[in-house]
Amino acid sequence: MAFKKMIKPKYPPRHWSLVGYPGSGKSTFAAHMRGPKVVIDADHRFTEVLDLAQEDVFSLSDDPQDNVDPDNIARCLYQNMPGSGVKTIIVDSLTAIITPIVVKVMQDKEKGRQRNMMAGMKVKALAMRQLQDAVSRWGTDCLWIYHLQDSRDGKAKEVTRSTVSETELARLTRSINVQLKIIQDGNKRGVEVTWARAGRSGLVIWDETGCWSGMPEKIEASLYDGLTSREKEEIEANAPEVFPNSETAINWGFEQDAFDTIEDARKGYEFIKQRDNPKTAQEMANGWVTEVNALKNTRKQKAAK
Repeated sequence: MAFKKMIKPKYPPRHWSLVGYPGSGKSTFAAHMRGPKVVIDADHRFTEVLDLAQEDVFSLSDDPQDNVDPDNIARCLYQNMPGSGVKTIIVDSLTAIITPIVVKVMQDKEKGRQRNMMAGMKVKALAMRQLQDAVSRWGTDCLWIYHLQDSRDGKAKEVTRSTVSETELARLTRSINVQLKIIQDGNKRGVEVTWARAGRSGLVIWDETGCWSGMPEKIEASLYDGLTSREKEEIEANAPEVFPNSETAINWGFEQDAFDTIEDARKGYEFIKQRDNPKTAQEMANGWVTEVNALKNTRKQKAAK
């Protein structure tokens, strides 16, 4: 077969994550992603929104277990993706895949079946790596869905947390180029762009249809239209003045070649947070960028000797 000339697309691929509370419309949003699409239906609810999809939607497997086990997910994708014509892989949701692994590690530690907690966490990290490799290797669009939940911190203060740890989300950030969050303002629902690798961040795009119709296209236009190639490159290359969340900051630090692993970057981030006790996100970003740049320069000097 002859080689085909590469043509630069109008927009980068949709390597997106989407977070929101249960029932906020994440699966409904996913139904409007580019098709045909295959759904890793770990929440076992995607059939509820099938009528909204304009193109074919394929199930990863008829066996529910195949949709929650990273080994089975990888096997099913390797067997069926070649020649499938699938344009989007949807993970709905990452919460349902990773949380049982974390719970098992904690139960094994509690009941004495596993004394080394780090060994259990390594299993979780390998599962996340396997899942990312299996989903991201096909050159398709990808949508990674996970959940928000309300809880309380150590001071009994109400906080909103992701159901996936910041370490795993930092790992996920390496496979995506946009982070999206579903927000609500009264009866109005929209999507906030919390981070974009080479596009505009901090935007809110409101859903005017009530069912997310055309929303992926509206997001792309808001992210990239009017930006030159040089401007996109500058956004990607420059350190953010404020990081939208800890996982983005941790992954940025790792990508600067200042740490050997994501876990090391997370520990470094927590150290700066405790040492400096920043009062604002700006202060935290300043301290983190300064530390990362210092570590990066130190590593370069050692490597040059």
